Amino acid sequence: MQYDLSDWTLVFDLDGTLVETAPDLHAALNHTLKAKKLGPVSLDSIRLMIGDGAKAMIRKGLTQHGVAVDETEIEQHLWPRFLEHYQANITRLSEPFEDSVASLDTFRAAGARMAVCTNKAQHLAAQVLSGLNLDRYFVSLVGGDTLGTKKPDGMHVLETVRRAGGSPERAIMIGDAWTDEKAARNAGLPFIFVSFGYGTLSAEPYEFLKSISHWRDMPQAIAELAGLI
Repeated sequence: MQYDLSDWTLVFDLDGTLVETAPDLHAALNHTLKAKKLGPVSLDSIRLMIGDGAKAMIRKGLTQHGVAVDETEIEQHLWPRFLEHYQANITRLSEPFEDSVASLDTFRAAGARMAVCTNKAQHLAAQVLSGLNLDRYFVSLVGGDTLGTKKPDGMHVLETVRRAGGSPERAIMIGDAWTDEKAARNAGLPFIFVSFGYGTLSAEPYEFLKSISHWRDMPQAIAELAGLI
C-alpha cells in the first residue's frame, strides 16, 4: 500500500501493542512470588494483570493466592525484587508482535513521525525498545513517570506528539486498553484498538475508532483514519 504520511504522527502504546512483553513480566512476577514461597501464576492470567504497573501486578498475584496484601512489604521488598529481576531480563522473552516491524518500516518509508506513549516507567520502556532494536523507529518516547501525569490523561499523548514535532490535528493513537482509548478521546485524536493485547475497550461509543486483530491490518486502519483511502 502506497500513501503519504509525512504530515502525520503515529503514537503507539508499548506493552501489548508494539511488543509482547507478558513473558518477561510473567517471569519477574513468579520470581517475586517465590520469595513468599508461593507457586507460579499462569501466563494467561498475567496478561490480564498488565497495564497498571508492577506493584499492581504484585498485588494481583498475591490476591490470586489468597494472600493478604501488605503495602509496606510490597514497597520495601517485593517491588524491588520484581524490578531487579525484570531489568536484568527485560527482553529475554519479549518480542515485537508479528508483522509490527514490517508495518513500522512501511510507515517510516511513507514519512510518518512515530512515537511511543506508555505508562511504563521511562527507563524501562527505553530498555525494551533498545533491547529489541525498535528505538530506531521513534522520535519521541514519554513514559508514565515523565510528566507527573499519564494515560488516560490526554496531556500524556499530546506531549508525546509535541516532542515528536507533530500536531494533534494530524495524529493517531494506537493501543490495547481503555486507558489508551480514553487518552486518545481526551486528546481529541482518532484511536486504533489492537484486540490482541492486554486490555479492553470502554463501552462508550467513539466515532473516530477502529479495531484490528493483527498488525497486518494496521496500515489499512491508519490510512482510513487519516482519510487517505
